[in-house]
Amino acid sequence: MWIESISYIIAFVVSAGMTVVGIMIAYQNYQRYKMPVLSTLLYQQIFLFSFYIYGIWGNTALRLIISDLNFNPDLSAKLAVFIPIIGIPFLVVSWFMLLKFAFNLNAYKFTKVFIWGYFPTLVVLIFVLALLIHKQILQIPEDPDLFVVRIIVALNLVIHLFFIYPFVYPKQSATLDKETGFTRKWAALYLFIVVAQSAIMSVFNIYGFVSTSLAIILLFGSSVFIPVKILLNSQLQESSKNINFDAFCTLYEISKREAEIILEICSGKSNKAIAEKLFITLQTVKDHNHRIFTKTGVKSRVQLSNLVNEKTGNTN
Repeated sequence: MWIESISYIIAFVVSAGMTVVGIMIAYQNYQRYKMPVLSTLLYQQIFLFSFYIYGIWGNTALRLIISDLNFNPDLSAKLAVFIPIIGIPFLVVSWFMLLKFAFNLNAYKFTKVFIWGYFPTLVVLIFVLALLIHKQILQIPEDPDLFVVRIIVALNLVIHLFFIYPFVYPKQSATLDKETGFTRKWAALYLFIVVAQSAIMSVFNIYGFVSTSLAIILLFGSSVFIPVKILLNSQLQESSKNINFDAFCTLYEISKREAEIILEICSGKSNKAIAEKLFITLQTVKDHNHRIFTKTGVKSRVQLSNLVNEKTGNTN
């Protein structure tokens, strides 16, 4: 039917376009901020869309080829399950990158225990699922595509429950969420979109090719939400680049005493001179410097001065 073919062609063109947009915007964000956390987001986009392209369009092409080979129904059903599973490693890595992005954005660090536990756990789950299907302990329903989609949707929701955790309980030293603009409320909105998208994907073929095409477009569209939000925030920051010093302190959660020390650092005073002027010990100045560097994400007094000048235009 030509309407069905046109529908899928439109879905393919739109999804391919969103793939390019998502990866290019993520790359642009990384080039703009030069933050390691945005490098993680870039890789997440690459691996996620790699899975989508293979799992959806690659699977569709392979299914068309298989249909011409006249395999028996049972074998075709098993292939419908196992073909997408081959692309699961891309999805597993993209989930890992998404979690790393969320936790690093909120000042958490991934431990080796988590890293070494995450990948083996998912690999074991996938192996067990494949084994249960192969041994026919887990029966494949009449619609194997919907069966696979619902399994992936369920796992995706579990991953996103972990994703939202660092936004609900961020570290006190977290500043990157505010600087990128992807704060708790935007993470909550993203989670809502994921839940809605998951509900739709769970019944993606209820209205045939129309609902399938729309579900695919929604899936690709929701995946570019995070990089697009960060891009829009960076443009907003550029339009109001020269904020005042008080706004700078609010942005990075700088205390009154730390603000005084920043002003002295920007004026070129040494730690000893700052201690004498503010009537505090040299060690106290060093402690404040450490907290200031942590909050602002800089590593030296020169970087701090440059950051203040970049954000405010001056230090007065």
